[in-house]
Amino acid sequence: MNTKLIASSSFCAALAGAIIGFAAAEISQNEFESPIYQDLPAKFAIAGAVFGAVTGASLESIRQLKEQQDREWQDDR
Repeated sequence: MNTKLIASSSFCAALAGAIIGFAAAEISQNEFESPIYQDLPAKFAIAGAVFGAVTGASLESIRQLKEQQDREWQDDR
């Protein structure tokens, strides 16, 4: 498997997830002063980045494994 391609896909998806997480935090701002609501944009951005990185790496790995399986299946014919 091509680890560079998996890493770049993971990075791009993490970047997109961080942007979406930051946007979601900005949209859902409220007036609460509880400590749990402090630094909410940063927390959402980190959560989005982690989710994006895992999703991007998983999808790229699955795509590469599917491509490899298809090549092996064609060779067996």
